[in-house]
Amino acid sequence: MRIAGRVVTDYVAQHYGLTFTQIISENRRWQIARPRQVAMYVMREVCPHLSYPAIGRLLGGRDHTTILHGVQRIEALMVTDGDLLDSVLSIMRHFRSCGAAPDMMLEVRIDAASKYLNALIAERNAAFERALAA
Repeated sequence: MRIAGRVVTDYVAQHYGLTFTQIISENRRWQIARPRQVAMYVMREVCPHLSYPAIGRLLGGRDHTTILHGVQRIEALMVTDGDLLDSVLSIMRHFRSCGAAPDMMLEVRIDAASKYLNALIAERNAAFERALAA
């Protein structure tokens, strides 16, 4: 079953007590920007048919790099912020009940943790290289 990006955006907005118009607005306050980033992340997970540029168009004409940043930000925060993780998992559970794969929640957590660990390893390797060069 194909899930529409607008449906995801509407559900995330409702989950956070916002409107679709607020989510797609240019407002950068964290109370709106964070749910917008959650919408970006969830769309990438449950709407594989949507590209970064397509998600950007849906979310107020944002650039694909903005969407990429938002997705990466949520992935990193889910590792350290339990409340955010619970919120994202709750939203993902809703869409899983619409016909998504049963192991999707585990895959999401593993994927986020893996990306975070890879970033830490890359950061440590860069620091090690700088230390060797000095």
